[in-house]
Amino acid sequence: MKLISFVFFLLIGVIVIAQEKDCESFRKGKYFYTPPNGGEVFFRRTKKRQIEKYNDEHQRFIFEIVWTADCEYTLTLIRAKGVDKKIRKEIIGTQLTCIVLDAELGHYEISIVSNNSTSIETFTIYQK
Repeated sequence: MKLISFVFFLLIGVIVIAQEKDCESFRKGKYFYTPPNGGEVFFRRTKKRQIEKYNDEHQRFIFEIVWTADCEYTLTLIRAKGVDKKIRKEIIGTQLTCIVLDAELGHYEISIVSNNSTSIETFTIYQK
C-alpha cells in the first residue's frame, strides 16, 4: 500500500512539473508571428523593449515591455514609424496585456487584450 501511495504522489508531482510553463527563454531574442490580417511580423525583444517590423507594410512599432508575472507581460506602444501622423497620435500609449497560454520548445501560444478593445487575439509566436 505504501508503494502504491508513493508512486501515486510521484506521478502527481511529475504531472504538475510537466504542466508548468517555462517562459524565461522567451524574454529576450528574435521572433516572428503571423497576425490575423496576414503577412508576417518579425520582432526583437530586449529586457525593456520589443521592436516589431511588419514585412508587407514597411512599418515599425516600438513597445516598452514590463513582465508582470512569469508568463505575463504588458506592452506599451511608445513609437510608431511608417504610420500616418493622425493614426500615430491615436495609437501611441496603447497597452497590450499578453498572457502565455502554452510554451513549447521554439514557440509559444499567447492571448492578447488591448486597452482599446474587448476582443482577445490568440496566436503562436515562433523563435527565429
